[in-house]
Amino acid sequence: MRVAVSKRGNYNADIYCNDGNSAKKILNEHSVSILAIDFYLNGRHNGKVILEWAREKNLLPRFVVITESDRDKRVLLALTLTRSGYRTADGTTFIKGH
Repeated sequence: MRVAVSKRGNYNADIYCNDGNSAKKILNEHSVSILAIDFYLNGRHNGKVILEWAREKNLLPRFVVITESDRDKRVLLALTLTRSGYRTADGTTFIKGH
C-alpha cells in the first residue's frame, strides 16, 4: 500500500493523510510499501516527527519518497532517513539498507 503524508496531495497513493495523527494511525494499522512524505502537515506534527515516531515503532517501510518542495526541510527529512539506515542516489527516493 502506498501512503502519502502531505497537505498537498501531489503524490499518487492509495491513502492520503494530511496530519500527523492520521499518518500514525495508518502506519500503525496497515502494511505500507511506499511512504511519500512532506515536512509541512496540518496539526502539530511535521514530517520529521512522523519519520522519527515510525522509526522508533519499527513501522517505516523499505521505500520512502520525500515530496517536500522546501529545500531546507527536504534536507531535514533526508538526514532523518539516512541516520535511520536509508540510502539514496537522488535525494528523493530512499531505500532501507540491509
